[in-house]
Amino acid sequence: MSTENTNVKSEDFLKVEDLRVEYTSMGSIVKAVNGVSFELKRGETLALVGETGAGKTSIAKAILRILPDISATEKGKVEFEGQNLLALKEKDMQLIRGHKISMIFQDPMTALNPTMRIGKQIEEAVLRHNKVTNAEAEVRAREMLELVGIPADRMNEFPHQFSGGMKQRVVIAIALACNPELLLADEPTTALDVTIQAQVLELINDLKKRMNTSMILITHDLGVVNETCDDVAVVYAGKIIESGSKYEVFKHPSHPYTNGLFGALPNMNLDAERLHPIDGLPPDPTNLPDGCSFAPRCPYATDKCRHGEIELQDLGKGHFCACVRLDEIGKER
Repeated sequence: MSTENTNVKSEDFLKVEDLRVEYTSMGSIVKAVNGVSFELKRGETLALVGETGAGKTSIAKAILRILPDISATEKGKVEFEGQNLLALKEKDMQLIRGHKISMIFQDPMTALNPTMRIGKQIEEAVLRHNKVTNAEAEVRAREMLELVGIPADRMNEFPHQFSGGMKQRVVIAIALACNPELLLADEPTTALDVTIQAQVLELINDLKKRMNTSMILITHDLGVVNETCDDVAVVYAGKIIESGSKYEVFKHPSHPYTNGLFGALPNMNLDAERLHPIDGLPPDPTNLPDGCSFAPRCPYATDKCRHGEIELQDLGKGHFCACVRLDEIGKER
């Protein structure tokens, strides 16, 4: 990374303010992201945690500006190194995608072009954002394959000739080919077995440290968060309902939903016959309830939880939680 980039103040790196994303589907408005705000420091990793459908991927796609124009609208502000990405023209955004900000997509099977050799897919990103010759791009592609643990002599093979874990490594190589400053990783290990998952996480961590890359990791796996992240934001119904450092959120989970996520994890140190899953289902994003969206599933909910906007409360040490009954719940436990 250049000296110019490393001199940028951490607080000026990524700042998301009141981000909102809505989709139009079958005449209904789907409220996917509802006023999300957070900051990310250079070189650090933020985890977006929550159930499927919570809006995590929509947040990442809004940052990268790759939401479908026909059905999606986005509002708010996404400041990246002092620029509001949501206000940039498309031609300017194209210079950022794949260069300064890259994304590892959830399914490597669909992220790769099945008719194109993998070496060419890596070279495409290099040629798009760097003033290099075809030969130089090929050298870079070989280097990236070796970096992610794939022999360079396989660069002329097609995606179907690789296993799922190898495909994910190729996707990572494409995402990191231009040394991005911000990496958006959308559940990069979900489709992999446990052994390959550990290898991919180790690879991402190693490359992130080597390149001083910041990362937003989207996952529902708290074990992965513990291995890779600095900060955590728990997302529910398109809102951040609890956030803080990994230590604070893991050591002192405060929102009933966060505690529910931890309660659903197996603990080998406890003699428990059954896990304790969260009852019910996430709310319909086309018809979100008033007040706290988690109230219909919350064992502590009362009438005051079901009305008005529930704001994040500062619990100290950078730990925030959106629950109106924090004091009472603490006494009940």
